[in-house]
Amino acid sequence: MEGESFDVVSKTAEWFNHTSIGGYGELHYQNRSIENGSHKEEIDFRRFVLFFSHEFTDNLRLFSELELEHSISGDGKSGEIELEQAYLEYDFNEHASAKTSLFLMPVGIINETHAPTTFYGVERNEVEKNIIPTTWWEAGIGGSYRFDNGLSFDAAITSGLDVSSNYDIRKGRQKVSKQKANDPIFVVRGKYTGVPGLELAATILHQTDMGQSDNSSNVAVDIGSGTLYETHVIYSHAIGPGTFTGKALYSRWEINVNDPAHQNAETQYGWYIEPSYRLPTSIGDLGAYARFQKLDYYSSSDKNYNIWETGANWWIHENVVLKANYIYKEDTLHSNKDERGFDLGIG
Repeated sequence: MEGESFDVVSKTAEWFNHTSIGGYGELHYQNRSIENGSHKEEIDFRRFVLFFSHEFTDNLRLFSELELEHSISGDGKSGEIELEQAYLEYDFNEHASAKTSLFLMPVGIINETHAPTTFYGVERNEVEKNIIPTTWWEAGIGGSYRFDNGLSFDAAITSGLDVSSNYDIRKGRQKVSKQKANDPIFVVRGKYTGVPGLELAATILHQTDMGQSDNSSNVAVDIGSGTLYETHVIYSHAIGPGTFTGKALYSRWEINVNDPAHQNAETQYGWYIEPSYRLPTSIGDLGAYARFQKLDYYSSSDKNYNIWETGANWWIHENVVLKANYIYKEDTLHSNKDERGFDLGIG
């Protein structure tokens, strides 16, 4: 009996040593006014995420992430419980790996790395939110290859979007919940990090049928194929006692829309530039940033915005950040719809 007990304890300890637990959370406060006279003051525990991973062997591991949005979920409640990641990853060697099941799409800057301590601003930027659309996950199979010179490639075949109801990319995410799977996505990304402080990346993603129509006849459907192009650059360099970082991203959808009433949905794009400076101090790192976003997308009707934003982050610990920002959102299609205000947050 003592031997059996020791064996159980030993196996439990071995399992624990190969298991990691983590997560993050975000509390947001918004104070926004629109020129037409409407006003919004809102506080929201935006998300709480638990992360679990386990190494079965040196080559095989599991990653998973469970998320609760808006604090409470259930009938009549605004929150959701979501399985954001759950996949197995296998290393063939130090350069090549493969993964399968449910994982984040390899596109953009914050889709795969979006803990609140890793970006400026209380809310995630609207270009990646509405065009990419972050946070975006699908089910499928993917592979990666990394060269010694900093060049890497990712490729995947996954389940796809369904934007047939309103031509809205973000609302087209089916989140792998009994979703239509008539037409997959093919995605390839190249990334270069061979120069210290530099990241260059480009992604091409294609889906033959953005409406998942499974149309086998010659009858025209309202929406056809879609292709997403995304590229970004991040460069960080020490200046004085702190670090300057510049980010720029451009993302564009080209969609085959056959419905004459929704031709503006054919091209949806956005870009932003973001300079920032982070300074270490005795009370934690302080950072300031500015961001300009240009956004043209479709959600039942055409949307077009110029967005100016500035703010600061205070990392009171490397894993705890306080945030504040001011934002002015110019609606270029409608008068008296410009929005301005400030946000506060902790992550």
